[in-house]
Amino acid sequence: MMTGDGPRELDLTRLSDDLREYARIAQVRFDAAVVDKAVDTLADLLPLGWIGVRTTTLPSARRDVNLRLCYRAPVPPVPRLRKAGLLSFTGHPIETLLDEVAERHEPWWGVDASVSGPADKIWMIFDGGIPLDNLFELPSIPPSVRTARPHFQSSGMDRAGLLALDFSRHTINVYSPVFTPGTLSAEAAASMLTRLGFPVPEDDQQHTNGQAFDFYQTFGWDHPGLLRLCFPVRCSAQEFPVHHHPLLRDFVEQAPFAAMERNFVFYTTHGPRGGYFKVQSDYTGNHNETFTAEA
Repeated sequence: MMTGDGPRELDLTRLSDDLREYARIAQVRFDAAVVDKAVDTLADLLPLGWIGVRTTTLPSARRDVNLRLCYRAPVPPVPRLRKAGLLSFTGHPIETLLDEVAERHEPWWGVDASVSGPADKIWMIFDGGIPLDNLFELPSIPPSVRTARPHFQSSGMDRAGLLALDFSRHTINVYSPVFTPGTLSAEAAASMLTRLGFPVPEDDQQHTNGQAFDFYQTFGWDHPGLLRLCFPVRCSAQEFPVHHHPLLRDFVEQAPFAAMERNFVFYTTHGPRGGYFKVQSDYTGNHNETFTAEA
């Protein structure tokens, strides 16, 4: 895990300029005022943690670029994001769930900040994970998480290593703990999709899924079932499967970095009507150290 040895050197002006370039690559609207506010709001936390930048292959009208920050400092990001107008509470159960989890467990934190609007996700990350039985007991958890017990059991997942609460879409991602790539075989990943009734992808995607370092499920409060299942895989620029979509090639070839090496995470995202891809840069170069499972 991240050692917390102190802040790294980080040029925040360059970060803002690089986010503009990411938006250009992804053909996403860039709001300089929003980005400046996000960087200013998180300025003391950004040098402490890991930073990535992610986008998706969804149609451009539904696509976003996110500054992604995860850090160990005991400073919840929500109060400062709300004060800055980057996160709004509307009385939805997701807000109560945030408090329920934070009060019962000791998360370290993450934020997904959009380059064009409010913050999207709040990440809650747990050393050692949370037993799923504890998660099921939370009053504000979506009912669909509880009814997914058979899926979790058949997938061999009894703990959540990370929760991502999406305040823009009112959904929650429930992540497995991180594991060594290859622990989840391609066949096991395909079986998970089959049991859910999701289309099973072509062979090369199946092979890629077998190199995942965790998997995560997306649930909503207004939907009875599991919305998406996603498999993330760490890749160097040379290894990245850019053939799946032109945006992936542009992102991998053109994305700016603060780190010397160009490493990424490739996500295959699956749902009842098919899927799409996500790509994330390891902007500060410490993704692997940050998210490596403890022994």
